[in-house]
Amino acid sequence: MEKYSSIKIIQENVKICKKCNLCASRKNAVPGKGKYDSDLIFVGEAPGKSEDLQGEPFIGAAGKKLNVALKNAGLTRDEIYITNIVKCRPPKNRIPTNEEKIMCSNYLENEISIINPKIICVMGNTAFHSILDGKEISKNHGKFFYKQERLYFVTFHPAATIYNQKLEKVFKNDIKKLMTELQKLKIESTT
Repeated sequence: MEKYSSIKIIQENVKICKKCNLCASRKNAVPGKGKYDSDLIFVGEAPGKSEDLQGEPFIGAAGKKLNVALKNAGLTRDEIYITNIVKCRPPKNRIPTNEEKIMCSNYLENEISIINPKIICVMGNTAFHSILDGKEISKNHGKFFYKQERLYFVTFHPAATIYNQKLEKVFKNDIKKLMTELQKLKIESTT
């Protein structure tokens, strides 16, 4: 119950946040959502138009692509926690600035700390660069990285599969690989 209360506090703080200029153009801030004691956290870039209108992460076209990949790997949205680097939509869906990412960084750090997942799935170049200082998602997707005693998995942002249909199968396979590793970790933790 303590984790649930702590996540709720973060969500409420995100909704009223005015740390950067994105608060002036947003309709709704978009806090993370999902299972507060999940083994998996999925992290994207920032909310899009649908998310801004409804105040919920990954409910637009990219969210639908993510749902398909999750289902294909035997997962549902109810089993994961999903969030973004930046909690408000940047105008015209531009990439968040460094200042915007820094202003939101404590929210993400706290979400990760409270939920304490087995794996953090980093989706897309912006999240990859922001969290792991990584570059070239096309060369690093499907790989695992350790940083500060946490395990990260890198894949494409589901929106990339909308613009490049060839990536859809790659994305689905990446999510399956993520699930396979999670299953291994669960078995190891019980032995």
